[in-house]
Amino acid sequence: MKKSVITGALVAAVTLGLVATPKAEASSAKFTIKQYRTVKKYKHGMKATFSYQLPQLKGNSAAVKKVNKDLKKSYSTEKKNSKTVFHFAKQDAAEFSNQSYFDTTTTKATYNKRKVISFRTYKKWWAGGVRRDTLDSLTYSLKTGKKLNVYDVAKGSRASVKKKLVKGAKKFGAESYYFKSMDLKDLSFVLKNGKVYVYPQVNGPTMLKSFTIPSRYK
Repeated sequence: MKKSVITGALVAAVTLGLVATPKAEASSAKFTIKQYRTVKKYKHGMKATFSYQLPQLKGNSAAVKKVNKDLKKSYSTEKKNSKTVFHFAKQDAAEFSNQSYFDTTTTKATYNKRKVISFRTYKKWWAGGVRRDTLDSLTYSLKTGKKLNVYDVAKGSRASVKKKLVKGAKKFGAESYYFKSMDLKDLSFVLKNGKVYVYPQVNGPTMLKSFTIPSRYK
């Protein structure tokens, strides 16, 4: 009888020990990318397309829910802005024929480790006139769900990073008015291969040109 009681106590102790062991947090995230697409056709062969790739993380943690909510918010904003493309297509159908206006965003994960995930977004927009192509990213902490800006991912103090951002932007022609109107923390960037690719987007010809600064995430 005593033997049974002792054995049971040992089993209980081992089981309790297993339950008490904290579960390690994943350093990367699993995700899916859903394709949204709307095409509208008008007179004389005119059509307009809105296309967007929306990433969504898998999981139910508070951080994942926060990230997914912000990703959906970005999609909703782009969808609302796409009304401009459809407006111009409908308006220009009477004057132009066989034209295709578009507002498309493709998404690709460029970093997914050390509890940080970064999606590069490549947007192409044209509704007559000047075409606009831009690169940016949606970067988040998998631990807190916070959206990260260029200061969060660049290596060094805020002051040292700021100097590098200013120097890099000036190489593409940025002048005093640019820095007065631009908060540097909002600069577009892509986190990839242990580097931060910064896109100052000073003017049309430089929209897809970047300079690199060291990243704290290798």
